[in-house]
Amino acid sequence: SRFQLVKRSATTKSNMFKQRTSAMSEVDTAVQTRRKFRMVALDLDGTLLDSNHEISDSTCQYLRKLHDKGFIVSIATGRSAACTAHIIDKLNLSPLSIPAELSSGNKNSGGFPLVCTNGARGLRVLRKTNSEIATGLNKAVDKAPRRSSTEPIPSLNNDEDTDLAPTNLFLNETIIVNEELFHSPLSSELTFKTLALAHKMNCVTNYYHNHNIYAVVRNGYHMELTKRYAKLTGSEELYRYLNVENSTGDDAVMYNNKNVYGYQKAVEHGLPSKLLILCDTEQLDEVTSRVRLELNGSPSTIQAHVIRGSPPFFVEILDPHVNKGRGLQLLCESLSVPLEEVIAFGDGDNDLEFIQMAGRGVAMKNARDSLKKVADEVGEWTNHEDGVIKTLQQYEAKGMLHFPFED
Repeated sequence: SRFQLVKRSATTKSNMFKQRTSAMSEVDTAVQTRRKFRMVALDLDGTLLDSNHEISDSTCQYLRKLHDKGFIVSIATGRSAACTAHIIDKLNLSPLSIPAELSSGNKNSGGFPLVCTNGARGLRVLRKTNSEIATGLNKAVDKAPRRSSTEPIPSLNNDEDTDLAPTNLFLNETIIVNEELFHSPLSSELTFKTLALAHKMNCVTNYYHNHNIYAVVRNGYHMELTKRYAKLTGSEELYRYLNVENSTGDDAVMYNNKNVYGYQKAVEHGLPSKLLILCDTEQLDEVTSRVRLELNGSPSTIQAHVIRGSPPFFVEILDPHVNKGRGLQLLCESLSVPLEEVIAFGDGDNDLEFIQMAGRGVAMKNARDSLKKVADEVGEWTNHEDGVIKTLQQYEAKGMLHFPFED
């Protein structure tokens, strides 16, 4: 794939961007304090969002203030794009406009910058009411340029409510995709291998394609898990249940047709941005270990990027070259922003490459210990204390943030 990058080791990244040690030297600290940052990349759950998975009014107001000064605000999340809709809507940032002297000739800079599905997909998205004033956007909103074959797909649900207008802002096109910057789905081999493994473990799998989540539920507990995940992420409208009741009891025929275990309709639409295996919390460590072993074989032959989920009831599978750090790199290339001028905030294991890739990586006070060990800074506040904006306010007071519109 022309988007595939050679994955750099954590050591290489550290040497290139930060020269990290277990305790950052005073010289390194002084350099970062003097540096002017002009972009922030924000994880959502456990970072920007509080413990109720909501964004506070004060956070929105402060980020809007930064944005209005030309400081770039972006999101990098494990969620799908559609699961970020209410957050982007509440932020209500005007279409991104990069000053000409900073854009390196990139005229199509309209839209909120978003890295989703843990780095598999990068987008610029717009509120439809803003679409006509976005920089470089002079075509119909449903003809937005894309660099992959990802296209809208119809609902396959048979629920009685499907005739009602959707409330999700991506589904009802209140928020639209201005441009798809990159997309790195799983290979067909990895997709089929993962579906087979999940079936063998009697687990249900979320299959992510475009804004939809496909699932084949084979018992009541599978349905319970999908409903739990839907409530957590606000993705109830995104689910497409593919299977019908198996009246014959012939499991092999029902779920193994074409070796995709009931996911034929999903596969026909395209390969997934990610797969997510849902399981019981008590089984998560066992399931994670088995997935890593069976998909990757030996450590020297990596065939999948496997992430232990948080909250702990799922395992995520991505293309082996996909992670949020790589997604941030590709996003910054599209914006012509040097990585050294980016601050990244995160809290989880899936943020390791992400905060190492940025010029300054901040682990939340509530972050996992593995992330705190590689971060440039561990924040003084948790996500429930508006830790992101309090840290950014400190940086602004120290003169560390660059505001192009005030120059």
